[in-house]
Amino acid sequence: MERELNGVPQKLRRQGSINSPYKTVVEAAEYLRLNPRTLNNMRCAGKGPSFHKHGRRVLYHIDELVKWSSLTKQVMKEPPADSPALFA
Repeated sequence: MERELNGVPQKLRRQGSINSPYKTVVEAAEYLRLNPRTLNNMRCAGKGPSFHKHGRRVLYHIDELVKWSSLTKQVMKEPPADSPALFA
């Protein structure tokens, strides 16, 4: 939404941040330390965290972001002792 001030369109500014468990794509990407475009691509491919649509707006619940992040956790495995060393 825009409002006019002396004939020049001005964007509305929000008064501080809203304390909500729902995050926008930009906020969710920042939380996960991803590029928002990456999060959008993952959503379109049917991958990534679960999302909600409130009207046209895509929102991510913080609990879903935490849950998805924990599912993508990877653990480095120690190579067997009898295998040749990769880095000698």
